[in-house]
Amino acid sequence: MKETELYPPIKAFLEAQGYEVKAEVGDCDVLAVRDGEEPVVVELKTGFTLPLVFQGIRRQTVSETVYLAVPAQTESGKSVWRGRYRDIKKLCRMLGLGLLTVAFRKPGAVVDVHLDPAPYAPRKFKPRQSRLLKEHARRAGDPNSGGSTRTPIITAYP
Repeated sequence: MKETELYPPIKAFLEAQGYEVKAEVGDCDVLAVRDGEEPVVVELKTGFTLPLVFQGIRRQTVSETVYLAVPAQTESGKSVWRGRYRDIKKLCRMLGLGLLTVAFRKPGAVVDVHLDPAPYAPRKFKPRQSRLLKEHARRAGDPNSGGSTRTPIITAYP
């Protein structure tokens, strides 16, 4: 699969919403404009990768409405998420990026919006924070090495 195969369904999807869509405008894979609104930028990749995320972050200097678009399945028919759907969605939400997938079905392709771009406002989990602060207060000294995974960790619990 090539990135260029994602463009026609993304273009049709945005045009159905009243946008004028053009490809490869400046550094943007897709730029969509509608009267008096902030432009929509869509970055296309054949898989969800760190370079795609970096591109999306760079495009946020041009517009607040930036989407990352990937195919819904690999060429072998497997899900593009590979068990990481929730993590990918959370990462995009934290970065303020939108997420689109393109599913190629007969007779055409379907674009699914998994997440719209929005400012990130995490919810604090007060009980968890309280437990951490209590553990911190009960410890005597600092006997552990940060980042250790294979050594026993000393806690304040008896």
